[in-house]
Amino acid sequence: MTIRITVIVFSILAAFACNNQQSKQAEDNASAVRKLPSEKPIIKKPDKTEQKELKPCEYLVTEIVTTSPRYKQLTKGLYKAVVKNGGLSFGISLEGSPNPRQDKAWSYSKTYDFTVYETYSDRQLNTARFSFNPNNKQLYEYDAANDQLKPIAFDKNLLLKYDALCK
Repeated sequence: MTIRITVIVFSILAAFACNNQQSKQAEDNASAVRKLPSEKPIIKKPDKTEQKELKPCEYLVTEIVTTSPRYKQLTKGLYKAVVKNGGLSFGISLEGSPNPRQDKAWSYSKTYDFTVYETYSDRQLNTARFSFNPNNKQLYEYDAANDQLKPIAFDKNLLLKYDALCK
């Protein structure tokens, strides 16, 4: 019985420690990209010198996500709602990628994993997660309530560009 309680206590402490580290990392990242509020979401666009260095797959997959009907539905009017609640803006970030160094993602993943977030002066709130699987070429939205990925519609014409650029 004592061992179970000890294991539970250590598990809870580990979860809080990881959460604290992620909060600090998110704070550092949020402060690095904070800008004045703008009407458009923050999506990092490459300048001409960066474009030569970075793989275009990241930008194409970002386009697949941001042009999907579900993304548009979630972000329609979001800027005004965030500002009304005292926020600065909202944006989308690439958290995981099959090529994290090349795509400037935070970590390795078999899929391209995106997070839609709202930026406030004291925090960053993640509001939605999307994932593009390059193997089956399907876009998914993460359903947190059921802990599963749900396939969603997107512009399939972008797959032709994806196949040409991301071999």
